[in-house]
Amino acid sequence: MNPDCEETVSGQLNTVDRFSDLPYFIVHHIISFLDTREAYRTCILSKRWAHISATNPIIEFRYYCEPNSPHRYWPSEEVSARLLGYMDSRMQSYAKDNLRVRTLKLRFPNSHKVVGCNVKDLRCIVKELPSKIDEWLRIAVRNQVEKLDLDSPVLKYQLPDILLSAKSLRQLNCIKVKIPYYNGAINLESLQTLELFDVDVEERMLNHIISSCLLLKCLSVKYCFGFKTIVIPCCSQVKELTLTYSLPENGTIVLESSYLTCFQFSDICDDRWPVMLKPGLLRNLRTLDLFSSGITDGDLGKLLPELASLETLHLFNCRRLTMIRISSVQLKKIYLDECHGLLYVTIDAPSLTKFKYKGNFDPDCIIFISSQASCVISVHTTPKYLDTRGFFKLKKLMSGLRSCNALKISLSENYHESERDDIKFDEEELGDVNLGPPRDITELKLSLHDQILSRSSMSAFLNGLFWTCRPDIISFQFFFHEPDLMILLLMSELKDMAKCWGHPLKRIKFPDANCSNTLESKKVDLQLRLHW
Repeated sequence: MNPDCEETVSGQLNTVDRFSDLPYFIVHHIISFLDTREAYRTCILSKRWAHISATNPIIEFRYYCEPNSPHRYWPSEEVSARLLGYMDSRMQSYAKDNLRVRTLKLRFPNSHKVVGCNVKDLRCIVKELPSKIDEWLRIAVRNQVEKLDLDSPVLKYQLPDILLSAKSLRQLNCIKVKIPYYNGAINLESLQTLELFDVDVEERMLNHIISSCLLLKCLSVKYCFGFKTIVIPCCSQVKELTLTYSLPENGTIVLESSYLTCFQFSDICDDRWPVMLKPGLLRNLRTLDLFSSGITDGDLGKLLPELASLETLHLFNCRRLTMIRISSVQLKKIYLDECHGLLYVTIDAPSLTKFKYKGNFDPDCIIFISSQASCVISVHTTPKYLDTRGFFKLKKLMSGLRSCNALKISLSENYHESERDDIKFDEEELGDVNLGPPRDITELKLSLHDQILSRSSMSAFLNGLFWTCRPDIISFQFFFHEPDLMILLLMSELKDMAKCWGHPLKRIKFPDANCSNTLESKKVDLQLRLHW
């Protein structure tokens, strides 16, 4: 029997409302998983629920043109005034009743996004916002706010000094605001996450905040300005550091802390590597994500031996790199994206489980991987670079692996129709070179785009793949305007090629529902694959 039901003498069941008996802090925690609209809809349940929604410690205030729209717009003057008046009265009620404000989210639209409103009339309302936000932040700080999310691009709002004394604040997200220099003490003793996006902050102030917040674990600075040097001092416990296009060309990052476990860095410095650190400080780093056109072979060669605990390495658009030598027991994932200058890559990583290469699959670039783990290889290139020598390079790349769980090939279309190249494969071009039989793998995943493969290219493409590997499963993902003919052509070529090479395919997958429907409508017998 349901424990929340009681049986009467007549045998009928009377339900007992246990949920309404829950304490306020538990109910508040439950509705905290709802968005603002859903949370306030609960006020119609009962008088008690109306009080619960009015005392919800999570306050979210943002403008939307329509539900679920990611774009924020200023509504009409009358609606804007009513919304701001409602928000102000609500915050004042929290101050009067001394109610907890655990989370405060303030998201305002851009000034050029206006719906049904005279811009001049709107400016009168916008002009009052700085003083209003100052008051709301004072209430939030006084009522022990833990998370503050502020986006005020229309104002270039300047953060008040009182926010720097929010002892209960754990997470601070600021977008398009200004943080002036404050000479007093910073009492953000509970701050663990600081995220700044398009923020104007002075160098003294930024480094003052970092050095004062001893519990700071996650620091993200994206598209910010006002400083040249950022210092992570030895007293800092920052573990996750993200710097995205925030340093000027002569800027510098000084790392003095040894607590970093994740470092994501993107810069605009084309002629130098702006990171300064002492030996041994990155011994705990597990994830390194670099988008830096200024890093050279020498810079990377000095950096890699310091990364004793590195598990994930992502190099993107590192155009000055020509040679990469990696020997690591801990390394599990490597991503090389658009590093067009590479000529030689050698990786000795027994624990490597994933390797991704995106860019020109130039046969002149030598890539060798040695791994004892079951690895997934991903190659994203254009048909121009996947010829006989390209397939030879792919097979040689797989020769150093103990086992390959999956091979992913993604062919993207060329920029111009005139640049389209047909894929050609002729094993005789390799001469006496012999890398042994095709490599046994679990799954071959192919991602094909429109206007890439002609019938001859399709045949050469499959021939080269079957010369390279013997998959148990082949899965296809298409990006075609008219996939029907391509699917039928592919199935015909695949059937003939599998018979020619004697590959015992076990399964063919088409994740796209439209492809499956096409196969069913054309009555393509996939069961034939069991007899190949």
